[in-house]
Amino acid sequence: MGQSYQRGSIRRVKRARGGEVWEWRYRVRGKMKQQMFPVADFPTEKAMWRYLATSIAMLNGEQEEPLPIITAISGLIARYRKEVLPELARSTRETDESMLKVHIEPRWANTPIADLRPMAVDKWLKGLTISASSKGRARRLLKQLLDKAMYWEIIPTGANPMKLVKVKGSTKRSKAIVLLTPEQVTSLIDALKEPYSVMVLIAACLGLRIEEIAALQWDDLDLIAKTVVIRRAFTHGEIKEVKTDASEAGLPIPNMMVDALLRYRESATNRWLFPSPRREDRPRWTGIILQDHIQPVAEKIGLPHIGWHSLRHSYRSWLGSGDAKLSEQKDLMRHAAISTTMSYGGTKVETMRPHVDAIAAKLRPVSNKKPSSKH
Repeated sequence: MGQSYQRGSIRRVKRARGGEVWEWRYRVRGKMKQQMFPVADFPTEKAMWRYLATSIAMLNGEQEEPLPIITAISGLIARYRKEVLPELARSTRETDESMLKVHIEPRWANTPIADLRPMAVDKWLKGLTISASSKGRARRLLKQLLDKAMYWEIIPTGANPMKLVKVKGSTKRSKAIVLLTPEQVTSLIDALKEPYSVMVLIAACLGLRIEEIAALQWDDLDLIAKTVVIRRAFTHGEIKEVKTDASEAGLPIPNMMVDALLRYRESATNRWLFPSPRREDRPRWTGIILQDHIQPVAEKIGLPHIGWHSLRHSYRSWLGSGDAKLSEQKDLMRHAAISTTMSYGGTKVETMRPHVDAIAAKLRPVSNKKPSSKH
């Protein structure tokens, strides 16, 4: 015979180390059990009973125990790992898992959710010997944990206190953008062997991300209509959808790129433009291409240290110095917003010089006046 309906009892008690908690007492198979909840999380008895409703329903149902109730950061992390991490892209998943394991868990796992305070987090972040961008990532992850705690109704919905924590320099670039001229990229393409020369050519002509170049299939190209559609990306060993709807937009292919692709296709035996030498059903792994092939050749011909994104930034710079309108540049870069496009590229000093000289030419020359003796 099952036990009669119960919801238990709650009372407000003071903790020995300070602060107050709600003590929820209930019976399971005749044995008394209890759980504690910070008053800071549930300021009224009504709010406490509302939160316990699901557990009480489970207690009086088929299960002998109510649902597990999370009160510490460790519980949040466990649920985040189970429900959120698997839905993320592999690169983000690995980054978040590393941050949780190396930094957040050792410091905050046993901390009650209500005790996660902005000042304490700020002090902790300042004491970490990691880059500003990594500190920003740690702060972001703590904020996401609290957002999920509110979404899962573990704590009352309200303003996230992690919004008060600021990490100086977390969005600042750690390295200067390297911009190449069309002549420099041409010399790089000429010095490379296939398929690397073709990959750099596509990056220079269309400004594609390397993960999009790697995932290209011949069916994505219409060499008669001279267009290409970017349908997927290959990153961290996984095929995934492109970043946004704008990323999947079609792009025109210039004649010289069509000619190069037609020549390259003569030796193609795979649906991928750049198949893996070891697994023909997968694209080529791009991680070591830059280090083992592109950068050594670039250094040999006197180019600066470059990355794949250097080509995308350079492409945006070339667009900006031409006749393309900003809205057209956004579409060619396949960005969802113009503000993103404006964060790319830049202008080389020598490209800016004629504009500065043109303005200076309109100014009246400075006469050779003697410096004034008066201060």
